Amino acid sequence: MQIKATTFAQWLVQGDYYQLELEQEQLLFTSHKFQVSVPFDKWSGKVTFQRGLIWSSLCFYNRNEQVAWRVSGLPWQECDAIINTVLNSYADWKESKISMLNQLKPQMLDLVEEFRAQRRFLKQTEALLMVEKLYDLFEKTGISIPLAEQLQPDCIAPVLDWLTDPELQLKVLNDDWLEDQKTEWKAFFSGCESQPLNESQQSALLLNEDHTLVLAGAGSGKTSVLVARVNYLIESGQAQSEEILLLAFGRQAAQEMSGRIIEKLGTDIGQKIKVATFHQLGLEIIRHAEYQQPKLSCLVTDVKSRKEWFIHVLDSEWKNATATNRWKKHLKKWPIAYLRGDVDLKEESHNEKLQEWLYKQICQLNALQLDKKAILEKIESHVDAARLKSELNIVWPFFKAYERTLKHEEAIDYELMILKAKQYINNKKYALPWAFVMVDEYQDISPQRLDLIEAICHNENARQEKATLFAVGDDWQAIYRFAGADVSLTTGFEKRFQSTQIAHLSTTYRFNDQIGAVANRFVQENPMQLKKELNSFTKQKRKAVKVIEHNSIEKELLSLSKNSKTGDTVLILGRNHNHKPDSFDEWKTFYPGLNLEYKTCHASKGTEADYVFIVEMTDGQFPMKTRAESLDGALLPHEEEFSYAEERRLFYVALTRAKKKVWIAYHGKPSPFVQEIVDKDYPVILE
Repeated sequence: MQIKATTFAQWLVQGDYYQLELEQEQLLFTSHKFQVSVPFDKWSGKVTFQRGLIWSSLCFYNRNEQVAWRVSGLPWQECDAIINTVLNSYADWKESKISMLNQLKPQMLDLVEEFRAQRRFLKQTEALLMVEKLYDLFEKTGISIPLAEQLQPDCIAPVLDWLTDPELQLKVLNDDWLEDQKTEWKAFFSGCESQPLNESQQSALLLNEDHTLVLAGAGSGKTSVLVARVNYLIESGQAQSEEILLLAFGRQAAQEMSGRIIEKLGTDIGQKIKVATFHQLGLEIIRHAEYQQPKLSCLVTDVKSRKEWFIHVLDSEWKNATATNRWKKHLKKWPIAYLRGDVDLKEESHNEKLQEWLYKQICQLNALQLDKKAILEKIESHVDAARLKSELNIVWPFFKAYERTLKHEEAIDYELMILKAKQYINNKKYALPWAFVMVDEYQDISPQRLDLIEAICHNENARQEKATLFAVGDDWQAIYRFAGADVSLTTGFEKRFQSTQIAHLSTTYRFNDQIGAVANRFVQENPMQLKKELNSFTKQKRKAVKVIEHNSIEKELLSLSKNSKTGDTVLILGRNHNHKPDSFDEWKTFYPGLNLEYKTCHASKGTEADYVFIVEMTDGQFPMKTRAESLDGALLPHEEEFSYAEERRLFYVALTRAKKKVWIAYHGKPSPFVQEIVDKDYPVILE
């Protein structure tokens, strides 16, 4: 059915439509320039009639109740009939859609209720899957969400919040569940560790998102959270012991973690939980995939064998005149391991510093698993590209000799171990038993180790599910770039993984708030560090960080020995081994009541003491002056833009080893870090 203006009226109607036609479930509007098709779901069902002296107009309203289409120049006698026909057609259409929605309602409610009824932490991916199913139901009816909301608001109301803001609904649901769990497991959380777990610790361990990062500041009880989470997963029936994998970076850390788990859960259950270093895990995966124990090269396991190998390959390389000239040309411009161009290379094959330098380059090249062309591309834009290219040329023959040796031995090294383990998982050569993967000290993760973790978590396990990742770490304590760690894998956690949850352990039980006022503020001067609150459990008004000159250390130790308890621990920390004070052994004799120990700042990670002296906080010493990177350093994760970013974190680690007080000691011109603390009025005591 249609209605249109007369020929004369069409000539007069220039801006409006002059013809209306009803075609199935849509309106066709025609003007001099174009024709518009308007489906009923775009029209509100409202039309008004405007009668003029000669002709009439019909105005049709969109779903925002605005006039969107006007048909003018119409014979008024025909308007009633077209209005009735159009409205009746719309009413039939609306009734059919409402009927569809009413039929849809039970299915929608079932989906939402089934999802809500699960007594566990619900993941973002699970919520999105449920919401996708809701959208699929609507898609089958051809009804959009806004249209359904207008046609049958009561029908869609129970699921509308999930359709419009699923993230908020999921958060509300999970927050309620978390509170219920804290109540239900109150006695457990009070007694599962030596001290009752605080609110942030409880909240963190209950999370089970696809990828969870727990930012655990120094002394905030991260190990307690890991052990308690294992215990909770077992006790709550969410996991069997064989389904839990806990990864640590060092053998000692893994052994300590395993010991604590066995102590809490007993030998029968505790020993079935896989607690391992990355290398131990890699060996196990390869052993299962190859049905035999993989062989670690003697170049990795035996220092003597490695030295002998280097002597052999260096002698062999330098018998070649071209190779010797290449080395001499390089050394004239750029010394290596204290070697210069005038050295007799044939006398240097036993040089242990040179051997160590070469081994570091080889290990980095092997970890990257790139060909020479790709390596050249990586260093092309480096400020020292010419030197690095020359280094690559002199190192490459040794790297290829290393590869040949491993192949001849039918052996692997640590880098290949991680790579092969990842490949076996991705190629389905290893059956994954784990549903819960937990990683300690996540800030120390390297790209290669994270590749292995992702292979474990992103391939289906025995449950036909994917394991969840629960990573515990602290970007403020990321100090191992030289070992391949990449802090951006922690600071960029949410960008790397789609479905994530970030939690914070907000209370430190180690250092008082006066140390925290210095350390926490200092490390956060770098805007790339993740912002978080770390509140000290111990509060005091007296300042606890003192800046002194080096010659005052003995006076401070004497005072400390008189006023402290016998056996109080004192850490003397330096940027490197050379910073160990010459008088250290004498101090141990002079102050027997103090338990004195020297460590480098790196070695102090994971330890604590009652008191800490950070020595040689002198200009050029700490932060260490930037040195030209060798090839291995240039191929590590990119340096951060913020000046001395990793050195700042190392200083933070040193500061936060102390429970009670810290002394910062310098010679002559103080370190820029000391100067910054003084200039910016940090709460410190000045000598």
